[in-house]
Amino acid sequence: MKTSDSFEGKSVALLYYVFAFVLLWEWLRPLGEFTDTGNTFIFVFFIGVSLLMTFISIKWYITFPIKTFIVLFMLHGLYFEGVFFSFLWITDLIEDIGFNLMLITNGNWIGMTAAFRSLLFFILLWLLVYLIHYWILYQKRIMFFFVLTLLYITVLDTFTPYDATYAIVRVVLIGFFMLGLLYFDRLKKIENLKMKRTASLRWIMPLLAFIVFSMFLAILAPKASPQWPDPVPYITAVGQEGEGGGGNKKIGYSPNDESLGGSFVSDDTEVFRHVSTERHYWRVETKDVYTGKGWQASDPDAVPEEISSLQDELNWFDERVETKSLKSTITINQDYRYLHVIYPLGLTAVQTEEKLPLYLNRNSEMLSPYQDNEGSRGGFLSYQVTYDLPSYPLNEMKKEQTFADVPEGFVERYTQLPDSLPKRVQELAISITDSENNQYDKAKAIEDFLGSAEFTYDKEDIPIPEGKQDYVDQFLFETFKGYCDNFSTSMIVLLRSLDIPARWVKGYTEGDFVSTVENSESEYVVTNNNAHSWVEIYFDGVGWVPFEPTKGFVNPYTLTNDYRDVTDPVNTEEQKEVVEEEEPEEIPEKPEELEEVSSAKNNGRSMVDFRLGSVGMYGIIIGMVLVAFIIYVTRMKWLPRLIIFKYKQRSDDDVFFQAYESLLNQFARRGIKRNEGQTLREYAQYIDQYFQVDHMTTLTKNYERALYRQDNAKEEWQRSVELWENLIKRTSS
Repeated sequence: MKTSDSFEGKSVALLYYVFAFVLLWEWLRPLGEFTDTGNTFIFVFFIGVSLLMTFISIKWYITFPIKTFIVLFMLHGLYFEGVFFSFLWITDLIEDIGFNLMLITNGNWIGMTAAFRSLLFFILLWLLVYLIHYWILYQKRIMFFFVLTLLYITVLDTFTPYDATYAIVRVVLIGFFMLGLLYFDRLKKIENLKMKRTASLRWIMPLLAFIVFSMFLAILAPKASPQWPDPVPYITAVGQEGEGGGGNKKIGYSPNDESLGGSFVSDDTEVFRHVSTERHYWRVETKDVYTGKGWQASDPDAVPEEISSLQDELNWFDERVETKSLKSTITINQDYRYLHVIYPLGLTAVQTEEKLPLYLNRNSEMLSPYQDNEGSRGGFLSYQVTYDLPSYPLNEMKKEQTFADVPEGFVERYTQLPDSLPKRVQELAISITDSENNQYDKAKAIEDFLGSAEFTYDKEDIPIPEGKQDYVDQFLFETFKGYCDNFSTSMIVLLRSLDIPARWVKGYTEGDFVSTVENSESEYVVTNNNAHSWVEIYFDGVGWVPFEPTKGFVNPYTLTNDYRDVTDPVNTEEQKEVVEEEEPEEIPEKPEELEEVSSAKNNGRSMVDFRLGSVGMYGIIIGMVLVAFIIYVTRMKWLPRLIIFKYKQRSDDDVFFQAYESLLNQFARRGIKRNEGQTLREYAQYIDQYFQVDHMTTLTKNYERALYRQDNAKEEWQRSVELWENLIKRTSS
């Protein structure tokens, strides 16, 4: 392939390369705003040098080492230490590449190092420069890359903070100008037209004037308002896995609860597995400030402190409360995005494989092995917890509550309510509990009220409070339907309206039974669908006691008659079976004969497991590559039929010109390419000699008549369609 060496050809090629550089630059501009890319200049410099060397036609055996040197120099300056020309750091680079290749084979894309990601990006830009060079100078087409650039910029403008207003203007201006110039070049090549430089200017100047004038009018013209609802809130909420805000969200833990409400979609992504002897809830954190829209922590800037003894720091219940000492082993999914400890009520010890420290946020009771929540998931995938599972004394809970032994400000903190709370909420709390004479019975009355037929458990079409509307007021007096956040928050607000200390707890239910491990231990898998919130109420002489107001759920914690060592327990009103958030129905345990199959299904990665890094996923990729290879190899068999189907039945004015150009492209694929400077008639004679026919010469004469006499293009096509079809078919033989 050789391009024109004339001054005009070089000038136009330079213009193309400048425009291509600007378009590529538009891809790099936004990286600093929505990625962790610190400096995009190195990539801009690389594409600039690459395009310059391509323009001046430097041989590949010179450009390859130069580009390689630039990439290595940039990587060394950014990520490696030592003198560049000592090349001792190359060993570290090779080890880094090997490490990242292992991560890729295991499907751990997120774990790739920054140096390796930068290397891959350099390679991508290298290939992209070559593709643009090929598209512009040889194919004379830029539409695909132009449209792709527009889509890229507009998507970023919609879904990220990047403002692409001027970028869109630049891309449209350059893109349309390049489309016009390339079409003109393509037309000159097809017709082998020889034109003076002034003739080219007569084409270019009106084109530029038309594009600039059109954009000027577009900017000044009045704009219609949006005709459809904005889909962004829905799409972004689904992708955020419930991280605050309204709209449809994926169920799962999120640290942001400032705006509750809205529907959610189920998500069976695994969070963790645990081997336990008892079924109970798993805690993550508590929150204490109700805002009218959601929950916040009273001290959001509290710094986690390292602790040496959990028993001295976390006291959920009185030492006289009856407990059962238990142990559980937890294995976190390596893709779980948070680094907090998921733990049971009554936690006394946490043992990690690497003996990591523990940091406690005293305000929210969140635990983590990393003070700033930044660390390695690999060092915190599995751990063992020791805990005392309580059975709460009913007699003590029914006694008068004085709160004499609590810290100063304790009652005020856990009975806080916003001033904007409608009075009818407090009036409802009083009416529900007016016949009860103790705190426990009042709490049970509210719990039973929320479990009545008036309220419905639902995950869809859940509204979001607007303006000054209160979240709880909306649920209790208007919608009467919702999920755990609606029920738990409403119970706490009703309790606090009666000056009963209560707090909001977030975590997970016990999950789905997988198999029996040994003795009385069972394995459970907990997914995002098991994310849950519930209520804890403070009782004098007892401590924090869990309550479960969500309809369809049953409190997994039990009651006794009195403190420990009392042998006459009462019949508890609570059951130890709980129903997960995903389905508000009691889940039966699996039959013994299915346990082995279920365990293999959940623990192993079989051929039908399509997760990243699985055998099934790689099988699909290999299969897709093989299919693509077969399609490519056999393209000369099926592509002619597709081309015939596309053009044969058409009878419009443009079909002859498009079909003829498609025929030339098909000949090029066959390897019978038209030489530069060769006229259409000379090329037609060459084709006829190649196939030993005279079809191409006749077809070309008809094409030229149609080209120069536009009024009879349809008739010429009808006379030529059989010749065209026969030639297309010959390319497949």
